[in-house]
Amino acid sequence: ASSDNTARLWDLTGKLIQEFKGHQDTVWSVSFSPDGKYIATASSDKTARLWRIKSLDEMLVQGCDWLHDYLQNNAEESDKHVCDEISAQKK
Repeated sequence: ASSDNTARLWDLTGKLIQEFKGHQDTVWSVSFSPDGKYIATASSDKTARLWRIKSLDEMLVQGCDWLHDYLQNNAEESDKHVCDEISAQKK
């Protein structure tokens, strides 16, 4: 929870995994669903929001989609195929 109207999820090493933006005021409370697939946030803006947590596979596909043009046009030859298996899983 934070005063910048955002909730953030980190892994145990302190790396940011996902950011949840949408509240209009300070986020005061965050709770995980029992299955770990959702986060509920409550804010001073008198709203509660339910957010789906992306799986690792979803985040890898999103990252590879974002990198696609760079990998095809600018990356070193040894790096050009780093997302091939991830892209194949997506199809």
